[in-house]
Amino acid sequence: MTTSLNPQERLDRYADLLIRTGVNLQPRQGLLIRAELGHAPLVRAAIAAAYKVGASYVHVEWVDQPSTAAMLTYADVDALELPAFEIERFRYLVDNGWARLSLVGDEFPKALAGVDPNALRAWTVKRARAIKFYTEAMMANRLQWCVAGVPTPAWAQQVFPDKPAEEALEALWEAILRMTRADQPDPPGAWNELNRRLKSAAAFLQRNQVQTLHFVDPVPGPDGKPSTDLFVGLAEGALWVGGAAQTPAGVWFQPNMPSEEIFSMPHNQRTHGYVRTSRPSFPMQREVNDAWFRFENGEVVEFKAGVGQDVLAQFFEIEGARRLGEVALVDAGSPIFQSGLVFHEILFDENAACHIAFGEAYPECIEGGGAMSKEELAARGANFSDAHVDFMIGAATMHIDGLCADGRTVAIMRDGRFVEEMLA
Repeated sequence: MTTSLNPQERLDRYADLLIRTGVNLQPRQGLLIRAELGHAPLVRAAIAAAYKVGASYVHVEWVDQPSTAAMLTYADVDALELPAFEIERFRYLVDNGWARLSLVGDEFPKALAGVDPNALRAWTVKRARAIKFYTEAMMANRLQWCVAGVPTPAWAQQVFPDKPAEEALEALWEAILRMTRADQPDPPGAWNELNRRLKSAAAFLQRNQVQTLHFVDPVPGPDGKPSTDLFVGLAEGALWVGGAAQTPAGVWFQPNMPSEEIFSMPHNQRTHGYVRTSRPSFPMQREVNDAWFRFENGEVVEFKAGVGQDVLAQFFEIEGARRLGEVALVDAGSPIFQSGLVFHEILFDENAACHIAFGEAYPECIEGGGAMSKEELAARGANFSDAHVDFMIGAATMHIDGLCADGRTVAIMRDGRFVEEMLA
């Protein structure tokens, strides 16, 4: 479908999907777009699409990683504070119910590679705490939000290092449009079918009252033991969520495009065993790869990474970052997994494989959680942190069983694929 489109038509088609299906922008609603400078052509198309559906106003927050690197290299990080006017802007967005479209796809993938991890952690935590009320509103789905990818030349070369620059960029465009179903004759209809499948899988786990997940990847690790043997116990009253989300006002939206996961809330004291990662991850925007974690009583007590050990050490200094805030299941039939590509971008890589997330939990994963106080969520086992970072653990050899409230064990995944009952 998209191969017959010229570049502007492709941008317009993708932007329309992000605005109408992604954030599902409503008439007379404001929209914040967060993007890198290299995303400008798509941003312009998204602005046009937003006003066509009746946006009251569109504001663009431009991001430039080399500027961030300069700040963290030369500024006195201890003295850095997010200005009051920035904090008030985020309060305005929450108070007035603005939707948010976040565009990812690094223009300068290595911009932060030389930044002191201590400075990066300090600023990450400061900024996160200053606008915690805003991220909490998004995580509780009080606002519509959508994260989507935009190809850049540098990102394309990361994904397709053996292709010439122009071919790599075109290949990345084709991959993104395929994985977001923007290349389908009826993209909204394709998303409806995907949501049906994800909701069916979530309903199976809910119906069987699965309380603990047991992940086993029998492929031997360096020590000869299975790569993964991990038990993740769920929070009290945990819900399984996947696909489209809904605001309290009843507006449906797609938080992630692409999205192939169903996820829930682990109890922050009930994870034990060990797990090995299967793809790179990017805490504090730095790469961590070939990592291994061992848990006791919900907390990481031992860890090692082939790449990014220093970054992991700094990340785990963040309060609450040693415990899980999310566990997610992704079928290896995902078009992202099936592509065989590593995207070096969490939005895509997390939708290729089962994953766990260290840090903050999503209140939507508890029945009525969006209206609960922090104390009420804590009583259910929710984790709290100034971070939330996904680490992929899924593989085509992964088996998962569910331990149910009535003592039964149900099969959930075999060789990386959901069992048939999950999708019935």
